[in-house]
Amino acid sequence: MTPPTENDLIERSGELKRRLIAFATGRRYRRVLDALMFEHADILLAGDEGDVVNLLDRFALQHRLADGRRVVEQFVEKQKGLAPEERDMLLGWRDVVEGIFAIVRREGDTLLLHNLVDELTYPTRSNAGPAAMSAFPAKAFLIDRLVPLGDGWLLSGAQRLVPRGARGEAERFAADLVARAPHLVFRNPERLKDGWRFQREDRQRFVAFFQTDTVVLRGDELAARMRAYMRFSLHEWRDDAGETLAALAGIEGDEVPASLEMTLPDDLTAAETVGVIYDETDGMHFFPDFGLVAEAFARPELAADRRHREAVLDYLKDPDLVPLPLRRLAEADPERADRLLAAVLRQPGFSWARDGEALLRRYKPRAFEEPVLPGVVPMGEAVARAQRREAGDRRHPPRRGGGGTKRGRRA
Repeated sequence: MTPPTENDLIERSGELKRRLIAFATGRRYRRVLDALMFEHADILLAGDEGDVVNLLDRFALQHRLADGRRVVEQFVEKQKGLAPEERDMLLGWRDVVEGIFAIVRREGDTLLLHNLVDELTYPTRSNAGPAAMSAFPAKAFLIDRLVPLGDGWLLSGAQRLVPRGARGEAERFAADLVARAPHLVFRNPERLKDGWRFQREDRQRFVAFFQTDTVVLRGDELAARMRAYMRFSLHEWRDDAGETLAALAGIEGDEVPASLEMTLPDDLTAAETVGVIYDETDGMHFFPDFGLVAEAFARPELAADRRHREAVLDYLKDPDLVPLPLRRLAEADPERADRLLAAVLRQPGFSWARDGEALLRRYKPRAFEEPVLPGVVPMGEAVARAQRREAGDRRHPPRRGGGGTKRGRRA
Protein backbone atom coordinates (compact mmCIF):
# COMPACT_ATOMS: atom_id res chain seq x y z
CA MET A 1 0.00 0.00 0.00
CA THR A 2 1.38 3.40 -1.00
CA PRO A 3 2.09 5.64 2.02
CA PRO A 4 -0.02 8.82 2.08
CA THR A 5 1.62 11.96 0.75
CA GLU A 6 1.73 15.24 2.64
CA ASN A 7 -1.25 16.45 0.59
CA ASP A 8 -3.12 13.28 1.53
CA LEU A 9 -2.39 13.91 5.20
CA ILE A 10 -3.60 17.51 4.97
CA GLU A 11 -6.89 16.34 3.46
CA ARG A 12 -7.18 13.63 6.12
CA SER A 13 -6.26 15.97 8.97
CA GLY A 14 -9.58 17.83 8.94
CA GLU A 15 -11.63 14.69 9.53
CA LEU A 16 -9.21 13.36 12.13
CA LYS A 17 -9.28 16.67 13.96
CA ARG A 18 -13.08 16.66 14.07
CA ARG A 19 -13.05 13.13 15.46
CA LEU A 20 -10.41 14.09 18.03
CA ILE A 21 -12.44 17.06 19.30
CA ALA A 22 -15.58 14.87 19.49
CA PHE A 23 -13.56 12.34 21.50
CA ALA A 24 -12.19 15.09 23.79
CA THR A 25 -15.68 16.49 24.49
CA GLY A 26 -17.27 13.09 25.08
CA ARG A 27 -18.44 11.51 28.34
CA ARG A 28 -14.99 10.06 29.11
CA TYR A 29 -13.54 13.52 29.80
CA ARG A 30 -16.65 15.41 30.87
CA ARG A 31 -15.56 15.95 34.47
CA VAL A 32 -12.04 17.06 33.54
CA LEU A 33 -13.27 19.33 30.77
CA ASP A 34 -15.97 20.85 33.01
CA ALA A 35 -13.27 21.70 35.58
CA LEU A 36 -11.14 23.29 32.86
CA MET A 37 -14.12 25.28 31.57
CA PHE A 38 -14.86 26.51 35.09
CA GLU A 39 -11.23 27.54 35.51
CA HIS A 40 -11.51 29.58 32.31
CA ALA A 41 -15.08 30.81 32.82
CA ASP A 42 -14.00 34.29 31.74
CA ILE A 43 -13.44 32.94 28.23
CA LEU A 44 -16.91 31.41 28.09
CA LEU A 45 -18.57 34.52 29.48
CA ALA A 46 -16.81 36.73 26.93
CA GLY A 47 -18.68 34.86 24.23
CA ASP A 48 -15.74 34.76 21.79
CA GLU A 49 -16.20 31.57 19.78
CA GLY A 50 -12.55 31.56 18.68
CA ASP A 51 -11.35 31.54 22.30
CA VAL A 52 -13.61 28.57 23.05
CA VAL A 53 -12.31 26.72 19.99
CA ASN A 54 -8.73 27.30 21.10
CA LEU A 55 -9.51 26.19 24.64
CA LEU A 56 -10.81 22.87 23.27
CA ASP A 57 -7.83 22.62 20.94
CA ARG A 58 -5.47 23.14 23.87
CA PHE A 59 -7.33 20.55 25.95
CA ALA A 60 -7.18 17.93 23.19
CA LEU A 61 -3.52 18.43 22.31
CA GLN A 62 -1.71 19.75 25.39
CA HIS A 63 -3.61 19.24 28.64
CA ARG A 64 -2.08 16.51 30.80
CA LEU A 65 -4.54 14.09 32.35
CA ALA A 66 -4.19 12.38 35.73
CA ASP A 67 -1.98 9.65 34.25
CA GLY A 68 0.33 12.21 32.67
CA ARG A 69 -0.84 11.52 29.13
CA ARG A 70 -2.77 13.80 26.80
CA VAL A 71 -6.16 13.32 25.18
CA VAL A 72 -4.65 12.99 21.69
CA GLU A 73 -2.47 10.11 22.90
CA GLN A 74 -5.49 8.23 24.23
CA PHE A 75 -7.39 9.03 21.03
CA VAL A 76 -4.65 7.48 18.88
CA GLU A 77 -4.60 4.43 21.14
CA LYS A 78 -8.33 3.88 20.58
CA GLN A 79 -8.35 4.35 16.80
CA LYS A 80 -8.26 1.28 14.60
CA GLY A 81 -6.99 1.29 11.06
CA LEU A 82 -4.87 4.44 11.21
CA ALA A 83 -1.94 4.46 8.83
CA PRO A 84 1.44 4.84 10.60
CA GLU A 85 1.80 8.27 8.99
CA GLU A 86 -1.58 9.33 10.41
CA ARG A 87 -0.60 8.15 13.89
CA ASP A 88 2.67 10.05 13.65
CA MET A 89 0.86 13.17 12.45
CA LEU A 90 -1.64 13.08 15.33
CA LEU A 91 1.03 12.50 17.96
CA GLY A 92 3.14 15.24 16.40
CA TRP A 93 0.31 17.67 17.14
CA ARG A 94 1.39 17.65 20.79
CA ASP A 95 4.13 20.05 19.69
CA VAL A 96 2.00 23.20 19.40
CA VAL A 97 3.46 26.57 18.43
CA GLU A 98 1.53 29.53 19.80
CA GLY A 99 2.30 33.02 18.71
CA ILE A 100 1.56 36.22 16.88
CA PHE A 101 2.73 35.77 13.32
CA ALA A 102 3.62 38.37 10.71
CA ILE A 103 2.38 37.15 7.34
CA VAL A 104 5.50 37.44 5.20
CA ARG A 105 4.10 36.24 1.89
CA ARG A 106 2.09 33.53 0.21
CA GLU A 107 3.77 30.85 -1.89
CA GLY A 108 1.10 28.77 -3.60
CA ASP A 109 -0.95 27.10 -0.89
CA THR A 110 1.65 27.92 1.79
CA LEU A 111 1.91 31.00 3.99
CA LEU A 112 5.29 32.04 5.35
CA LEU A 113 4.61 33.17 8.93
CA HIS A 114 7.21 34.91 11.11
CA ASN A 115 6.50 34.48 14.81
CA LEU A 116 7.06 37.68 16.82
CA VAL A 117 7.40 35.56 19.98
CA ASP A 118 10.23 33.17 19.04
CA GLU A 119 11.46 35.04 15.91
CA LEU A 120 11.29 31.89 13.75
CA THR A 121 9.59 31.51 10.37
CA TYR A 122 7.01 28.77 9.76
CA PRO A 123 5.84 27.59 6.30
CA THR A 124 2.17 26.89 7.01
CA ARG A 125 -0.76 25.28 5.21
CA SER A 126 -4.45 24.83 6.00
CA ASN A 127 -6.70 21.77 5.78
CA ALA A 128 -9.42 24.15 4.54
CA GLY A 129 -7.57 24.35 1.21
CA PRO A 130 -5.61 27.08 -0.65
CA ALA A 131 -8.68 29.33 -0.91
CA ALA A 132 -8.66 29.75 2.87
CA MET A 133 -5.22 31.35 2.67
CA SER A 134 -6.54 34.22 0.55
CA ALA A 135 -8.20 35.61 3.70
CA PHE A 136 -4.75 36.30 5.16
CA PRO A 137 -3.06 39.17 3.30
CA ALA A 138 0.69 39.74 3.37
CA LYS A 139 2.03 42.12 6.05
CA ALA A 140 -1.00 41.55 8.27
CA PHE A 141 -0.65 39.55 11.50
CA LEU A 142 -2.19 36.30 12.62
CA ILE A 143 -2.80 35.26 16.23
CA ASP A 144 -2.74 31.53 15.85
CA ARG A 145 -1.73 28.04 16.90
CA LEU A 146 0.30 25.78 14.59
CA VAL A 147 0.97 22.04 14.65
CA PRO A 148 3.68 20.19 12.71
CA LEU A 149 2.99 18.44 9.42
CA GLY A 150 5.93 16.88 7.61
CA ASP A 151 8.56 19.55 7.05
CA GLY A 152 6.02 22.33 7.57
CA TRP A 153 3.14 23.39 9.79
CA LEU A 154 -0.65 23.35 9.80
CA LEU A 155 -3.12 25.91 11.15
CA SER A 156 -4.82 24.60 14.31
CA GLY A 157 -7.76 25.97 16.27
CA ALA A 158 -9.15 29.42 15.46
CA GLN A 159 -7.29 32.32 13.88
CA ARG A 160 -7.56 36.03 14.61
CA LEU A 161 -6.39 38.50 11.97
CA VAL A 162 -4.71 41.77 13.00
CA PRO A 163 -4.61 44.34 10.14
CA ARG A 164 -1.28 45.24 8.58
CA GLY A 165 -1.43 48.77 9.99
CA ALA A 166 -1.77 47.56 13.57
CA ARG A 167 1.79 46.38 14.21
CA GLY A 168 1.79 47.99 17.65
CA GLU A 169 -1.24 45.93 18.65
CA ALA A 170 0.39 42.75 17.33
CA GLU A 171 3.58 43.46 19.28
CA ARG A 172 1.54 44.09 22.43
CA PHE A 173 -0.13 40.70 21.98
CA ALA A 174 3.32 39.12 21.59
CA ALA A 175 4.57 40.80 24.79
CA ASP A 176 1.49 39.65 26.71
CA LEU A 177 1.96 36.09 25.48
CA VAL A 178 5.64 36.07 26.50
CA ALA A 179 4.67 37.34 29.95
CA ARG A 180 2.11 34.50 30.33
CA ALA A 181 4.14 31.73 28.70
CA PRO A 182 7.84 32.67 28.56
CA HIS A 183 8.84 29.14 27.55
CA LEU A 184 7.50 29.83 24.04
CA VAL A 185 10.54 32.02 23.35
CA PHE A 186 12.87 29.06 23.75
CA ARG A 187 11.74 27.26 20.62
CA ASN A 188 14.46 29.40 19.07
CA PRO A 189 17.84 27.72 19.82
CA GLU A 190 19.64 31.06 19.79
CA ARG A 191 17.21 32.48 22.34
CA LEU A 192 17.74 29.37 24.47
CA LYS A 193 21.51 29.96 24.46
CA ASP A 194 20.95 33.62 25.29
CA GLY A 195 18.63 32.65 28.16
CA TRP A 196 21.21 30.39 29.78
CA ARG A 197 23.89 33.06 29.37
CA PHE A 198 21.66 35.78 30.85
CA GLN A 199 20.77 33.50 33.76
CA ARG A 200 24.45 32.82 34.52
CA GLU A 201 25.13 36.55 34.54
CA ASP A 202 22.06 37.24 36.67
CA ARG A 203 23.12 34.60 39.19
CA GLN A 204 26.57 36.18 39.38
CA ARG A 205 24.95 39.46 40.38
CA PHE A 206 22.79 37.70 42.99
CA VAL A 207 25.82 35.97 44.56
CA ALA A 208 27.82 39.20 44.44
CA PHE A 209 25.08 41.02 46.37
CA PHE A 210 24.08 38.35 48.91
CA GLN A 211 27.50 36.60 49.08
CA THR A 212 25.69 33.26 48.65
CA ASP A 213 23.23 31.63 46.28
CA THR A 214 20.85 30.80 49.13
CA VAL A 215 19.50 33.43 51.50
CA VAL A 216 16.82 33.26 54.23
CA LEU A 217 14.90 36.49 54.82
CA ARG A 218 11.95 37.57 56.91
CA GLY A 219 8.81 37.98 54.85
CA ASP A 220 8.40 41.59 55.94
CA GLU A 221 11.91 42.49 54.73
CA LEU A 222 11.78 40.54 51.47
CA ALA A 223 10.51 43.37 49.23
CA ALA A 224 13.10 45.87 50.45
CA ARG A 225 15.98 43.40 50.14
CA MET A 226 14.97 42.35 46.64
CA ARG A 227 14.60 46.00 45.63
CA ALA A 228 18.12 46.70 46.90
CA TYR A 229 19.45 43.66 45.06
CA MET A 230 17.83 44.74 41.80
CA ARG A 231 19.17 48.28 42.17
CA PHE A 232 22.64 46.79 42.72
CA SER A 233 22.19 44.61 39.61
CA LEU A 234 21.22 47.59 37.47
CA HIS A 235 23.53 50.34 38.71
CA GLU A 236 26.48 48.83 40.60
CA TRP A 237 27.42 45.41 39.24
CA ARG A 238 29.80 45.62 36.28
CA ASP A 239 30.48 43.14 33.53
CA ASP A 240 33.93 42.09 32.28
CA ALA A 241 34.14 45.29 30.24
CA GLY A 242 33.36 47.43 33.30
CA GLU A 243 29.86 48.41 32.15
CA THR A 244 26.70 48.41 34.26
CA LEU A 245 23.33 47.22 32.95
CA ALA A 246 22.08 50.80 33.26
CA ALA A 247 24.93 52.07 31.10
CA LEU A 248 24.33 49.37 28.48
CA ALA A 249 20.63 50.15 28.43
CA GLY A 250 21.36 53.85 27.97
CA ILE A 251 23.64 53.09 25.04
CA GLU A 252 20.80 51.13 23.41
CA GLY A 253 18.44 54.06 23.95
CA ASP A 254 16.28 52.42 26.63
CA GLU A 255 14.88 54.47 29.48
CA VAL A 256 16.80 53.51 32.63
CA PRO A 257 14.74 53.32 35.85
CA ALA A 258 16.25 54.24 39.21
CA SER A 259 15.28 50.79 40.47
CA LEU A 260 13.39 47.71 39.37
CA GLU A 261 10.26 46.38 41.00
CA MET A 262 9.37 42.73 41.52
CA THR A 263 5.78 41.70 42.17
CA LEU A 264 5.73 39.55 45.31
CA PRO A 265 2.61 37.56 46.27
CA ASP A 266 1.11 37.88 49.74
CA ASP A 267 2.07 34.37 50.85
CA LEU A 268 5.72 35.41 50.56
CA THR A 269 5.60 38.83 52.21
CA ALA A 270 3.40 37.48 55.03
CA ALA A 271 5.61 34.45 55.72
CA GLU A 272 7.76 34.24 58.82
CA THR A 273 10.74 33.35 56.65
CA VAL A 274 11.36 33.12 52.92
CA GLY A 275 14.18 31.18 51.32
CA VAL A 276 15.55 32.59 48.08
CA ILE A 277 17.66 30.12 46.11
CA TYR A 278 19.39 31.01 42.85
CA ASP A 279 20.43 27.69 41.37
CA GLU A 280 22.72 27.43 38.35
CA THR A 281 20.16 25.36 36.43
CA ASP A 282 16.78 25.87 38.10
CA GLY A 283 17.17 29.64 38.39
CA MET A 284 15.85 31.86 41.19
CA HIS A 285 12.97 30.59 43.34
CA PHE A 286 11.18 31.81 46.46
CA PHE A 287 10.09 29.42 49.27
CA PRO A 288 7.85 30.55 52.17
CA ASP A 289 8.53 29.04 55.61
CA PHE A 290 11.92 27.87 54.40
CA GLY A 291 13.41 28.54 57.84
CA LEU A 292 11.25 25.84 59.46
CA VAL A 293 12.22 23.28 56.81
CA ALA A 294 15.93 24.11 57.00
CA GLU A 295 15.84 23.83 60.81
CA ALA A 296 14.21 20.40 60.55
CA PHE A 297 16.88 19.12 58.16
CA ALA A 298 19.59 20.48 60.47
CA ARG A 299 17.96 18.97 63.60
CA PRO A 300 15.98 15.83 62.65
CA GLU A 301 14.59 15.55 66.17
CA LEU A 302 12.34 18.50 65.24
CA ALA A 303 10.20 16.02 63.30
CA ALA A 304 8.41 15.59 66.65
CA ASP A 305 7.28 19.24 66.48
CA ARG A 306 4.03 19.68 64.56
CA ARG A 307 4.98 22.95 62.79
CA HIS A 308 8.30 21.61 61.54
CA ARG A 309 6.83 18.26 60.52
CA GLU A 310 3.96 19.85 58.60
CA ALA A 311 6.30 22.30 56.88
CA VAL A 312 8.48 19.44 55.61
CA LEU A 313 5.43 17.47 54.45
CA ASP A 314 4.07 20.54 52.67
CA TYR A 315 7.35 20.99 50.79
CA LEU A 316 7.28 17.33 49.84
CA LYS A 317 3.62 16.87 48.88
CA ASP A 318 2.85 20.19 47.17
CA PRO A 319 2.96 19.24 43.44
CA ASP A 320 3.56 22.86 42.44
CA LEU A 321 6.61 23.34 44.66
CA VAL A 322 9.79 22.39 42.82
CA PRO A 323 12.15 19.71 44.24
CA LEU A 324 15.06 22.17 44.49
CA PRO A 325 14.98 23.01 48.24
CA LEU A 326 14.52 19.38 49.30
CA ARG A 327 17.40 18.28 47.11
CA ARG A 328 19.63 21.07 48.43
CA LEU A 329 18.87 20.34 52.07
CA ALA A 330 19.04 16.56 51.78
CA GLU A 331 22.24 16.44 49.79
CA ALA A 332 23.96 18.79 52.23
CA ASP A 333 23.72 16.09 54.94
CA PRO A 334 22.19 12.82 53.68
CA GLU A 335 22.45 11.08 57.05
CA ARG A 336 20.37 13.73 58.82
CA ALA A 337 17.96 13.81 55.88
CA ASP A 338 17.47 10.05 56.24
CA ARG A 339 16.61 10.44 59.94
CA LEU A 340 14.25 13.36 59.35
CA LEU A 341 12.33 11.83 56.44
CA ALA A 342 12.14 8.42 58.11
CA ALA A 343 10.39 10.12 61.04
CA VAL A 344 8.20 12.49 58.99
CA LEU A 345 7.09 9.79 56.56
CA ARG A 346 6.97 7.07 59.25
CA GLN A 347 9.17 4.88 57.09
CA PRO A 348 11.96 3.34 59.19
CA GLY A 349 15.04 2.71 57.10
CA PHE A 350 14.30 5.49 54.62
CA SER A 351 17.39 6.36 52.58
CA TRP A 352 17.61 9.57 50.56
CA ALA A 353 20.27 8.06 48.29
CA ARG A 354 18.07 5.05 47.54
CA ASP A 355 14.53 6.42 47.88
CA GLY A 356 14.76 10.20 47.40
CA GLU A 357 14.34 10.37 43.62
CA ALA A 358 11.34 8.03 43.62
CA LEU A 359 9.78 10.07 46.43
CA LEU A 360 10.12 13.31 44.45
CA ARG A 361 8.74 11.69 41.29
CA ARG A 362 5.76 10.39 43.24
CA TYR A 363 4.72 13.77 44.63
CA LYS A 364 6.04 16.13 41.94
CA PRO A 365 5.59 14.39 38.58
CA ARG A 366 5.22 17.65 36.66
CA ALA A 367 8.76 18.64 37.63
CA PHE A 368 10.03 15.70 35.57
CA GLU A 369 7.73 16.02 32.54
CA GLU A 370 9.30 19.00 30.82
CA PRO A 371 12.92 20.09 30.29
CA VAL A 372 14.28 22.77 32.60
CA LEU A 373 14.47 26.12 30.82
CA PRO A 374 16.23 29.36 31.78
CA GLY A 375 14.38 31.61 34.17
CA VAL A 376 15.63 34.73 32.38
CA VAL A 377 13.86 35.27 29.07
CA PRO A 378 15.56 37.15 26.20
CA MET A 379 13.24 39.62 24.52
CA GLY A 380 13.06 39.90 20.75
CA GLU A 381 12.81 43.29 19.11
CA ALA A 382 9.01 43.20 18.77
CA VAL A 383 8.48 42.35 22.43
CA ALA A 384 11.13 44.87 23.52
CA ARG A 385 9.38 47.63 21.57
CA ALA A 386 6.03 46.73 23.14
CA GLN A 387 7.56 46.82 26.61
CA ARG A 388 9.14 50.18 25.99
CA ARG A 389 5.73 51.52 24.98
CA GLU A 390 4.35 50.38 28.32
CA ALA A 391 5.91 53.31 30.16
CA GLY A 392 4.69 52.18 33.58
CA ASP A 393 6.10 48.65 33.37
CA ARG A 394 9.64 48.69 34.69
CA ARG A 395 9.70 45.37 36.50
CA HIS A 396 12.37 43.72 34.35
CA PRO A 397 15.79 44.72 32.97
CA PRO A 398 15.69 46.09 29.41
CA ARG A 399 15.46 43.39 26.71
CA ARG A 400 15.16 40.65 29.29
CA GLY A 401 12.31 39.18 31.21
CA GLY A 402 11.35 36.66 33.83
CA GLY A 403 8.50 34.52 35.05
CA GLY A 404 6.30 35.20 38.05
CA THR A 405 7.22 34.82 41.69
CA LYS A 406 4.79 32.04 42.50
CA ARG A 407 5.39 29.87 45.50
CA GLY A 408 8.35 27.65 44.78
CA ARG A 409 8.55 28.98 41.25
CA ARG A 410 10.98 31.12 39.40
CA ALA A 411 11.39 34.84 39.78
